[in-house]
Amino acid sequence: MYYLIKPYFFFISFFVALIISSSSYAKSTDILLSKDSIESKLSNSSLFSKDYGIHKSSLENVSSLYHQTKKDTSWLKIGGALRLNTIYAIYEGQTFPLGTDSRNEWTWDTWRINVDSYANGLRFAFEYRFYPTFNTHFIKYGWIGYRFSDQYNLQFGITQVPFGLLTYASHSWWFQAPYYLGLEDDHQIGFNLTKKFDKWTFNLAYFPLSEPRGTNDPKFGAYSSARYSYDVVPIEGNNNIERNQINLRTTYQLHGTELGISVQQMEIYNQSSKNKGHQWATALHAEWAKSKWNLKSEIIYYHYTNVENDAGADLSSVQMGAYGFGTYDVASEALLYVIGIAYDIPVKWGPISNIQVYNDYSYVQKAGKTLINGMQQQFQDTQQNVLGALISAGKIYTYFDFASGYNHPWISDSFGGNALGAGRGVSYQEPISDNNPIDRSPYWNTRININLGYYF
Repeated sequence: MYYLIKPYFFFISFFVALIISSSSYAKSTDILLSKDSIESKLSNSSLFSKDYGIHKSSLENVSSLYHQTKKDTSWLKIGGALRLNTIYAIYEGQTFPLGTDSRNEWTWDTWRINVDSYANGLRFAFEYRFYPTFNTHFIKYGWIGYRFSDQYNLQFGITQVPFGLLTYASHSWWFQAPYYLGLEDDHQIGFNLTKKFDKWTFNLAYFPLSEPRGTNDPKFGAYSSARYSYDVVPIEGNNNIERNQINLRTTYQLHGTELGISVQQMEIYNQSSKNKGHQWATALHAEWAKSKWNLKSEIIYYHYTNVENDAGADLSSVQMGAYGFGTYDVASEALLYVIGIAYDIPVKWGPISNIQVYNDYSYVQKAGKTLINGMQQQFQDTQQNVLGALISAGKIYTYFDFASGYNHPWISDSFGGNALGAGRGVSYQEPISDNNPIDRSPYWNTRININLGYYF
């Protein structure tokens, strides 16, 4: 096993400080309503009344708002969101005229429908998303849950994988790098059993398959990529899928800090050759909240082994895809460093009630090598940083993000490719080859992104 150690002093310092800071007493501000106040609000509210809070954790995960154990209570909530997006990009040292597709324009980002209900002890949660820009639509989640008691809860269906920081490792609209590797806000079909005991929370989950694909326009990418979560998906010559995934996760609450460890194992099955490879991943994670501050941090290691293409050749990169927008290479082994910090600023500026400022940073340190001009060349790492703010104004929520990075599939004039695999070539639009070796000084690309949403 190839181990990757690099002295990122600032990251290690933050991580150590996070653990030390747990000695100070604090209460999380991610969920603003207590269980009792939520139940009271639900019982007296209308069908379409929702309080989305002021953070991404509740804004983008509606089902987390509602918890219920009273079996003589029933309710139904219907909601959704309409979001517009504008982009100004500086990619590979160039800017683009106003109206350039996916570079400098306004687009209709997404619209979604949420249905949440509870009756006779059974909970139902469902979200379906439409992305007009890519002509794609798909389910994000859809599960039935049963809360046996305050300690035990079971979800069955398309549900979130209990791995790493939950619900998100990020504060921004962009997510952190683990999302683009299938290790943040991943959803699969199976079951997730949760047990809470004192300050401990335990998760045991099994997912026989990834979530079913939706529908997309093939001019944007393979049909298999029409999904919300990034998964290993089948393409021509490389018919691998994810199946038989097992997750174990435990967290401990220590004076305002949630400390945790996660383990994941899955089979990577080639539908053509019948070969069975595997992925193994583990994460150490911590989240600290005090007053208006929130700090998220995690270290993730993952490794794909014995994964082959249809011809039986070992793969140093796997193919992952989502959003109906094609697939890209992902290094088969890497170590990820993730940290994000946020601060809430309550205001009374007309309809604006809160501004959360944040900075989310990820580093992907890859272990792979590839043969170029007869020599083994080390994969080039990936970095991502998002500086931004989330502004809450009634039912209008706006993300202002200044995203930058290199070897990132989405922050480039050339989508996907080798970015998260070997790294982009000197000619960034072409595959890696003897004539196009890995670029050892890649561009730091920038995308200024504004996402304006109405949540109902």
